[in-house]
Amino acid sequence: MSESVHESPVISNSPWTDDELLRAIEAYLDMLRAELNGQPYSKAQINRDLRAGPLAMRTKGSIEFRMQNISAALYELKMPWIVGYLPAKNIGTTVKEKMITLLHTSGIEFLEPFVATADPARLARNVTALRQQTLATRPLGSFQPAMVSTIATSYVRDPAVKAWVLQVANGRCEGCDAPAPFMGGDGLPYLEVHHVMPLSSHGSDTTANAAALCPNCHRRCHSSIDRDEFKLALYQKIARLIVEVPALD
Repeated sequence: MSESVHESPVISNSPWTDDELLRAIEAYLDMLRAELNGQPYSKAQINRDLRAGPLAMRTKGSIEFRMQNISAALYELKMPWIVGYLPAKNIGTTVKEKMITLLHTSGIEFLEPFVATADPARLARNVTALRQQTLATRPLGSFQPAMVSTIATSYVRDPAVKAWVLQVANGRCEGCDAPAPFMGGDGLPYLEVHHVMPLSSHGSDTTANAAALCPNCHRRCHSSIDRDEFKLALYQKIARLIVEVPALD
């Protein structure tokens, strides 16, 4: 009686096809999603599954190295990568560019909020997006954050207007009536002067458009879900304020 013979798959040393790379990227992103969400997974088991399926022609080591290639491409994109797959140091430019191209077609939008940025508006959007999910792993951050040069627009401010508003407030927030939270470096109660109609919306730099607020109320004017209602409340509470209509550009 003859015995059935199970032949081992032929291992290929040929260049990886785009389909093979996409299968590796797909498996990598599944692991990365799990890692970011604090879900358990086994790199060894996924490697075995790939060799038993779409990457049957590749060795365990070649798949491991390919995963490090993917980490290197994500590192180049300033996106998070799997902690257990350190970015390969000797990845060629051609391979890296190929990986980056394939990653962009493989659904990496979920990683975009993790990208560091010098744009305050984008940073705020990314922080909000990340706060709405569970950050299961402690971010690596950057020990030497890059610096960028920007051109900023500043408005010429009248110091007498700011001083007068702060004097009238007499150390109390004109929004919530709480005392100034601390003494500033000048030895005076610390409050911030807020233009109720923003200067960027053509608001005036006058005492009729400025209120002395504690840092919490000032942030509320800019960042809270009820900032419009709070703005109206300031107009009703502070008699000197005059409603201004933003000019159209």
